Amino acid sequence: MTRVFRFDPKARLKEVAEAARALGERPEVLAVVLFGSLARGEATAFSDADLLVLLRDTPLPFPERLVRYRPEGVRRVEVFPYTLSEALEGLKGGFGVVPAALREGRVLFEREGAWEALRRLA
Repeated sequence: MTRVFRFDPKARLKEVAEAARALGERPEVLAVVLFGSLARGEATAFSDADLLVLLRDTPLPFPERLVRYRPEGVRRVEVFPYTLSEALEGLKGGFGVVPAALREGRVLFEREGAWEALRRLA
């Protein structure tokens, strides 16, 4: 038996963009940036969507943020909920997902120019 998987990249982008807008309704969310294969136009039916969620400073530990900022009802999404200071640290150190998000990211939501400010520091 052969299975055929259909993949509509435009529908997937729309689904992820709607999830980003919903995350943006939270006042602590400064930006949501799509990166990875979906952002590059190389996604397949088996690809996940990688989202950098840029946050104001928070006392929540990273593992709790992974749960809190995962979009509800959207399958195959991997979130990276970094505070702005963590993102700057990763940028300066060249580690984490921030360098990749800066290279190939598509901004789906931004507040207060936070993503552009981070880009200027790159």
